[in-house]
This record gives sequence, structure tokens and C-alpha cells, in this order.
Amino acid sequence: MLPIFILAINNSADRSFAEVLYERHKDKIYKTAYKILHNEHDAEDATSETFIKIMDNLQNYYDKSEDALAGIFVTITKHTAIDKYRRKNKVEIISIPEDYTDENDFDYVADFVVKQELYKELYQSLDGLDEDYSNVVKLKMEYDYSDMEIAKILEISVENVKTRYHRAKKMLSKSLNKNKTEKENGQ
Repeated sequence: MLPIFILAINNSADRSFAEVLYERHKDKIYKTAYKILHNEHDAEDATSETFIKIMDNLQNYYDKSEDALAGIFVTITKHTAIDKYRRKNKVEIISIPEDYTDENDFDYVADFVVKQELYKELYQSLDGLDEDYSNVVKLKMEYDYSDMEIAKILEISVENVKTRYHRAKKMLSKSLNKNKTEKENGQ
């Protein structure tokens, strides 16, 4: 059965093309999403979101080869699945230390605010990185994937994962130090 977003396409040529794309690529897109999300329901959602993005840009795909389309669709799927994972896991759980009392309320809240501010700065710097580097860092730090798992998800070598991660850390350090200097100088 075809998804409703394909059936809703008014132009019959576009609808037929969309049906063909869906039938040829749905399994690969689902498998790619599942590799990242490790959850059947989330992978199905990411697959639907990916196809909606594809349908929004359908005109761009008429002149592409099957191999090119497969590569484009897998890339769209990876980004969609990573974004979905990030949205789903954005809520941070705060654990209260065993020695917590009302007397140390201020210290606890102050520490939390400082940590949140650093976290925010790190993410702003991370968003400024090239996608090749930021994806490796996010998969490693946020999702706790191993180098081997990241290599499989991004379809690169383990050595490339290590290299990108090392370079990204250097770039993040430089960016965070620059931000710190700017704050200290009142800019």
C-alpha cells in the first residue's frame, strides 16, 4: 500500500514517478534509518519523513541515475534519522546527588546553570563545523556509538572516523577558546 503523501500528488506523471521511487528505495531507506535509530517505530517515522522530503523535491530526481538516487536518498535518510534521534533524546535527565540537601540548593543550581551554558556553547560550536565532522562528534558523544558503528552508519572507514573526530575536537577547542576570549573582552 502506498503512503498517502504519494497518493496526494495531483500530477499523474509525478505520482507514477514517486510510486516507482518508493517501491525501489523504501527498504534501503528503512534499513538505513533503523541502523541509526535502533527502533522499528522511529525508523518507520524517519522513512516517512525522508519520503516527504523526497516528494517535496521530486523534480530534482527525474534526470538522476539509480545509483545517484540511492546515494542521495541514503544521505537524506541519515540526516533525517540523526535529527530524529537528536530531537527524541534532547531532554537531559538530571540526577540529584545523594548528599543533596536544601542548604546546598544554590550551589547545585549554580553548577547546573554553568554546565547547561557550557553545553549550549559546545552545541553552537558543533553546529558551526562542517557536517562531516559534526556528524562524527554527535554520533560519538550524544549517541555513544563506537568508532566501528559510526563507520558503518556514515559508510566511511574506522580510521576516517578517528581522523574526523580528532580534527573536530581541535576545531571545537579553537572555537570555544575564541568564544571565551570574546566574552572576556566584552564583545
